[in-house]
Amino acid sequence: MGAPVVIRRASAADYPAFTRLFPQLGVDEPLPGADAWASAYVPFTLIAAEGADVLGYCYTQELDDTGYVRNVVVAPSARRRGVARALMEATAWHLRAQGKAYWRLNVGPRNAAALALYESLGLRTLYASRALRVPWQSATSLPASRAQVHGLPPARDEELEREFALPRGQLAHARGVGRLVLAAAPSDDARSLGLAVFSPAFPGAFPFRAREDAAVRSLVEAMHTHVPACPHVNLVIDDDEPLVRLLVAAGAEVRGDFLHLAAPLADLPGSSSA
Repeated sequence: MGAPVVIRRASAADYPAFTRLFPQLGVDEPLPGADAWASAYVPFTLIAAEGADVLGYCYTQELDDTGYVRNVVVAPSARRRGVARALMEATAWHLRAQGKAYWRLNVGPRNAAALALYESLGLRTLYASRALRVPWQSATSLPASRAQVHGLPPARDEELEREFALPRGQLAHARGVGRLVLAAAPSDDARSLGLAVFSPAFPGAFPFRAREDAAVRSLVEAMHTHVPACPHVNLVIDDDEPLVRLLVAAGAEVRGDFLHLAAPLADLPGSSSA
């Protein structure tokens, strides 16, 4: 009989296993380096191990009152053994112990096994999202913009998170891992018309939100100034099919679809809200 499967905290020494498992996500993002693994992932990642063999991992962004599960990966040879469930259950109880009230994640709509697992843990679909690849020249086909783009000061984070329905603390977390928080508005002190949390290294923006079509061009052009040599930018559009249609008509390519699930952690089966 083999060694039992153990859920433990990640360490810097798990990086080789991470490099083996990360490509299973099937995303366009480049593999994070060892330094990024140690600083950004290790403190917030659980590992499923069988002896010295790493079977999977779960990485969660821990925000003010929410855990945002970003990666759940199980090695192909270890699937259908309950490893993903063990990782998710351990993550949920860890988040509750840290005082988090909610958790959320994204999943492909055709990943029936993962959807069934997440729904069995109380998570429910809030909306659908699409990942787009937008060539920079597409901006010239977008509506002309009256909006100015500026870096959002941290003092306005709570306001923008409320206005754009983001989890509390998401913008501060984004800055902490090197992303640029860009807001589009007619002037610096006006109500924001759009928001992009931009990673120049990718390059891409998630979330990307716009109240007016005119704000889209301003944000795309502002991101271009940071990575002029790259031919495109990747955007994730949440629950906004009119914006998807606008970008596709301008020349964007749909790269993927996913569902956004969320729930109060008090709804975790077997827990008590008392």
